[in-house]
Amino acid sequence: MDLSSSDWQHFIYSLLILLVLVGNLGSRKLPFSKTLKYLGIWSLIALIIISLYSYRYEFSDFKNRLFAEINPSKARVNKENQLVVKLSDDGHFYINVLINSQQVRFMVDTGASDIVLNINDAKKVGLNINNLTFNKRYQTANGSSFGASVVLEKFVIGNIELSNINASVNNADMGTSLLGMSFLRNCKKYEFYRDSLILTF
Repeated sequence: MDLSSSDWQHFIYSLLILLVLVGNLGSRKLPFSKTLKYLGIWSLIALIIISLYSYRYEFSDFKNRLFAEINPSKARVNKENQLVVKLSDDGHFYINVLINSQQVRFMVDTGASDIVLNINDAKKVGLNINNLTFNKRYQTANGSSFGASVVLEKFVIGNIELSNINASVNNADMGTSLLGMSFLRNCKKYEFYRDSLILTF
């Protein structure tokens, strides 16, 4: 196995530390058996530290997977720098989004054309409902409703930050805000795999 210059530097540095430890043990004139014992303990500690450092990304991924199971709406970032969202118990995908520093829970809906905020979420992110013009007609399973076009200055999911995102505010009692196709078109690729939604930006 070839070692890079950086690898050799770390190896030499670790070797020097080990030699200093051995020198200190020798200066105390300990019995040879105790010297070997202490040397073994310090070597084991060094091995554990190196192993933890070497697998730091795997441990981080494990932590993200664990939190994703606890909170499916929280998008985690995998090793390929993709956003992964777990399927919720009701069979839908929900994503927590920061809009103007306020967290909004969206349901992913490929049947919706736009990003749609309900009235309460629109107020939460600082939009003035009284200044909106509800002139976009939507046809839903519950009948017709009207939406008002808005621009969301900052739209953050996980480690992805989007700016000046077009969206709508719906005047109907729609429950959860929706992430429709206008959001998904910001992705290079999106795919449903088993119980996960994977977003590539």
